Order: sequence, then structure tokens, then C-alpha cells
Amino acid sequence: MPLRATTALILTIALTTGCSAMHGDPKNPTKNPHPVKRYEITATADSPGPWDSIKGYISYEVVNKECTPENEFLGVHIMPRSVGLDIEMKRIDEKTWKGSFLRDYMLDDDYYGLGVCHWDATSVTANFIIHTEAFGSGDLLHVFLQKGPQTLYFKKKQYWDRSLTNIGGLSSSADNQEVMRHPEDFFPITVAVKEITP
Repeated sequence: MPLRATTALILTIALTTGCSAMHGDPKNPTKNPHPVKRYEITATADSPGPWDSIKGYISYEVVNKECTPENEFLGVHIMPRSVGLDIEMKRIDEKTWKGSFLRDYMLDDDYYGLGVCHWDATSVTANFIIHTEAFGSGDLLHVFLQKGPQTLYFKKKQYWDRSLTNIGGLSSSADNQEVMRHPEDFFPITVAVKEITP
């Protein structure tokens, strides 16, 4: 292995092991003890029948790679693993469920001695469960905040199909040719996200 690559690898190992003792541990990131940024998820499904359960799911990631060590040999930053969180969704009416999450759920920290790593909620999904299979509709948080509610379409026959083991509902967008030609064969799941202001 070239000297430069060896040096980069040693530096990466040192930063990911030794520095965790002096700073936060990227393998065990800390929850924010005083979160204040609360957001609401609204999910609406115009489905052909009832659901067994509905769950929200939020992913949190470090969004500034400059705070992490770079493996020059591979040309990538060594990022802390994302954190996923299930969100309880409460039924509002026959078609609508709501839940909430904290955007600042994770505590920003300096893991490698390279500056503070900033966590953010990056993606939001509502999973509608029937016969153990999930029909998931979601997107990146910034898409919801910039463009508003997002809708995905699912085939009605998939809802009734008990053979979709470990596959789940396959989604299509509104501009899908089949959705446009045969809208009666599909049902929509729409998800909206907004900040809850005091």
C-alpha cells in the first residue's frame, strides 16, 4: 500500500477510535436533552380498505461532512451512522392520521476533534401496514418544507394481495404513465409535514 494511503488509513483509525474518548462517541450519539423544534406529520390514505397499523418513521443524519475525517485513499468521509426513530400516528378520521417528531432530537457534538457535527431530520415516511406488508409514502424533509404535501400511488390489487411477503406496496408518482392511463386502478397516500409553532 502506498505511504500516503497508509498514512490516511492510520489517521482515520486514530480519529475514529482515539478521539471518541475525548469527544462524543459517533457510535453512540446522544439525544438532545432539550429539543424545541417540533414538527407534525399528516398522512392521508384513500385506500380500498382498512389498515392493520400506521407508523411514522424519521431518519436523522449528520449533515456537515466537514466535521468528520476523510479517507483520502477512498475519497470519502467517515460519517456516523444515521439514527432511525418510529413515530406514533394517531387516527384523526377514516382516512387521516397524525404524528409529531422533534427535528432537533439528536444532540450536536464534536466526535473527531474537527468541529461540531450537526444532526438533522433528513427523511420522513408514513408506513401503512396491511397483512404485515408496508405501503410507505415519504420524502426528504426539505422537499416537504419547500414543496408541500407529497403523494405516491399504489395499485389497489396490491392492497388485497397476500403474496407480497417482504416486498410491500410498490409506489408510483403522479406522472407515471400507468397511473395517468388507469387512475381507477390506484389509490393515493399523501404525506404533509409542517413546523408546529408555539
